[in-house]
Amino acid sequence: MPKVATLGEILVEIVAEERGHGFRQPVQLVGPFPSGAPAIFIDQVAKLGQACGIISCVGDDDFGWLNLKRLGDDGVDVKAIEVLPGFVTGSAFVRYRDSGDRDFVYNISNSACGQVRLTDAAAELLGECGHLHVSGASLFSAHLSEMTTKAVELVKSNGGSISFDPNIRKEVARDPEVRAALETMLEYCDTFLPSGEELTLLTRATTPEAAIREILGLGVTAIVVKNGAEGATYHDANGSLSAPGYPVDELDPTGAGDCFGATFITCRLQGRSVEESLDYANASGARAVGIRGPMEGTSSFAQLDALRSGAQEPGRMTRPRALVNFRGSRAGVGPTGITSVCSAHPMVVEAAIRQAASDGTSVLIEATCNQVNHQGGYTGLTPVAFRDQVHRIADQVGFPRRDIVLGGDHLGPSPWRHLPAEAALGQAEAMVAAYVAAGYEKIHLDTSMGCQGEPDHLPDSVTAERAARLAVIAQAVAADTSTAPRYVIGTEVPVPGGAAEEIEHLEVTRPEAVAATLQAHRRAFAAAGAEACFEAVIALVVQPGVEFDDRNVVVYQPERARELAAALGEMPGLVFEVHSTDYQPPESLARLVSDGFAILKVGPGLTFALREALYALDHIAAELDPSWCEHSLMAEMEDEMLANPGYWQSHCRGEPDSQRVLRHFGYSDRIRYYWASSASQEAVQRLLDRLTRTGIPKSLISQFLPTLYPRVASGALDLTPRTLALQAVRDVLSVYAAACRATRAMGQPSTPGIGLS
Repeated sequence: MPKVATLGEILVEIVAEERGHGFRQPVQLVGPFPSGAPAIFIDQVAKLGQACGIISCVGDDDFGWLNLKRLGDDGVDVKAIEVLPGFVTGSAFVRYRDSGDRDFVYNISNSACGQVRLTDAAAELLGECGHLHVSGASLFSAHLSEMTTKAVELVKSNGGSISFDPNIRKEVARDPEVRAALETMLEYCDTFLPSGEELTLLTRATTPEAAIREILGLGVTAIVVKNGAEGATYHDANGSLSAPGYPVDELDPTGAGDCFGATFITCRLQGRSVEESLDYANASGARAVGIRGPMEGTSSFAQLDALRSGAQEPGRMTRPRALVNFRGSRAGVGPTGITSVCSAHPMVVEAAIRQAASDGTSVLIEATCNQVNHQGGYTGLTPVAFRDQVHRIADQVGFPRRDIVLGGDHLGPSPWRHLPAEAALGQAEAMVAAYVAAGYEKIHLDTSMGCQGEPDHLPDSVTAERAARLAVIAQAVAADTSTAPRYVIGTEVPVPGGAAEEIEHLEVTRPEAVAATLQAHRRAFAAAGAEACFEAVIALVVQPGVEFDDRNVVVYQPERARELAAALGEMPGLVFEVHSTDYQPPESLARLVSDGFAILKVGPGLTFALREALYALDHIAAELDPSWCEHSLMAEMEDEMLANPGYWQSHCRGEPDSQRVLRHFGYSDRIRYYWASSASQEAVQRLLDRLTRTGIPKSLISQFLPTLYPRVASGALDLTPRTLALQAVRDVLSVYAAACRATRAMGQPSTPGIGLS
């Protein structure tokens, strides 16, 4: 696959929220957004999985580093971007008129991006690329025009192709030097990408038909005319082909043409037909205009497929690493729920990221206080180490880091409950500080449990006071970072990982208890000087009547939670978070979401599915080689658990045989605590390596992994052991994804929109 390159300006865009004319009076602004026509183009190429890079310059300032991080995180090769300490990063202030036209105040030619040159790194990138894209917006000086011509000649001499988007206002094209540069690029290019009237702008023709003949006569291979909402038309020597646009509500058209062009070029380079490439490009442009910010609307193929299929797109992130502010969201708008993946297991994390990539969504991954903390937790990972592990996995998968939201679950004194309260809270403060400093954005403050010498459940006022104490720490740390945490609170919080005792009776949270919780936290946060943190609260943890222990699952009964669900009407902008949703039937998950329990946390249910798949592969290995039983994965895990019984003894009750079954197969999934040990990791890898070498007969997949067999038999799923294990986890996550897309299917009122923004 040819590497794609472009060159030209990188800047930030700052947008006026109000429509009007110019900037001669103070207005409310939003931004800065990464921008610049070449930068938007190449970011879109990267989002589609194509190797690519850009030649440009930025200042050694926050705007420059914002762009570098965004492009790098999305997969763009940034080695040819110079950071110039003596210049500021380019900028554009934008205001929309009522007509939809835009007023701009630019700083480009005198900024860093006006100094772009062919450095050694730029020459190296051009030598690697098989396609170069030129934006007419970048030909604003004789120096840049000359440099661009040299770059085009170099790529053409190496057998590469050129695309050219004039992307320039009609009055600018009247400048003789600019027009000459544009005409030169038209003669060099293979694919010409004009918008509307730009088709005739650089020709002597007065009609589109005559312009097409003239341009094709120059040696241009293909012309793609962008007509906004009406779609696009392709022309070449053999004729024309048109594709209709996608009707969407326009919010911000800046960058839509760049997204269109990048998508069309990438699709063609990847071997897709003209018809399919046009359709993807139209979808890309349509999706871009519906999202504020010029580069925020770049799309993956999965997101474009969702638009093309007419499906409602689930929540996604449009600002790097920021969790949506739920306050003020309108009923019935956007997705209604989100899955919180509460697991630190690398294979579960990978499965979650791959599922999100397939669904075209962002992914919320939360580490629990006993898994990951400043002391290492049972995984041995600190918040920074877990963050880096998640990002490494995302990089390997090709998933943008900006579409990952990290959260901390049950952040409070739980791991240190055996200590006196003050000592336990001191550890909790250090843990919260570590999470926020590492950039975690969703912070669940859980101080509802008693410590040494205290009752198991504390009064609301004490819980709220301790949560506020932790919020103050989070607020102080966030002030020194770029993190803007959102908070989840609650006083009736289920214990992490499922009930330790057999469930006899499960009380649903009463509406008056929710009101008391909210009021107690409001007072406590105000008293602690953490009002801003309270304003950043997005959800309350409640108990709607779902739980599991080692042997039982309590399934959601909507009628029991009817009054609780109705209480959301008294809390505009907030949603409920539900823990222990593991093992709920699909219809129950969908009903939870439609009833307003919008954040569905799942953890043990995912590692349970992973263990099922690994044990099935273990059985297959034994069928292929009976001697495998002597050192099977299950035998290794049994040895690990017997040698260190602390994680399962409190949950696995009964006689020794019953305990053995529950250790391995109980709903509480206590075996998850043992996967991080070196012996367990070696045993899993030994199993996967063995089956990778020997191969797996499809008939044994039917026997031991029957839910995966149809996809293996049809060729839709690779017959490799690791892929099979990941898919078993993804199958659980796909049920949650479907539930979170539910709106009014259950015949209930829709709840406030929830997603990542």
